[in-house]
Amino acid sequence: MKLSNLILLSIVSLAFFYIQLWDDRLVTPIYLSLLGICSIYGAYRQDINMAHIAGFIFGLTALSPIIFETGLINYITPEDNKLIQSSLIYGTQLLLSLTVVVVLIFRVQLSRLLSSSNNIELTHFDGIFHWIYIYTSIIYFIAFLEDMAYIFFDMKSWTLIYDNFEGLIYISWALCCGALLTMMIVSAKQRRELV
Repeated sequence: MKLSNLILLSIVSLAFFYIQLWDDRLVTPIYLSLLGICSIYGAYRQDINMAHIAGFIFGLTALSPIIFETGLINYITPEDNKLIQSSLIYGTQLLLSLTVVVVLIFRVQLSRLLSSSNNIELTHFDGIFHWIYIYTSIIYFIAFLEDMAYIFFDMKSWTLIYDNFEGLIYISWALCCGALLTMMIVSAKQRRELV
């Protein structure tokens, strides 16, 4: 089976798997585990680029469940003010997603600040991951706008993103996992060719 077919199959399989679970209490730990495994694999293989890409995504993605599961947003969110509540919930997710985008765009520079390795370089994968998180940021932004239309204008029929929110996010997570899997396969293949 060709590598491109394998990658496409893994992305479709992961998206289908995530959407079938449809519960963030199950999907989020699986996604974070895959990010952690890729980061550890990158460190084990001494592939600093892979370790940093996966590590940055892992660290910033893990902040969201920490913030929401610890109830940090709920403690400061007044339930009687839906505008502030919606702004904090969707705004926090949007801010974290945009932070991932910025970190991934400037990943090489950040990696050089954190490490003195001579192997830090721009990879083909650096051009992929930030687009996935731009997509995620757009979903968070549209969900925020949709919620504002619901709150201000009582537009109850505008729930396209709200009704499909998890699935749309899970698609981006599946794409990210597929790209991470591809990055690990390419790294292993390059190592074999060097030996």
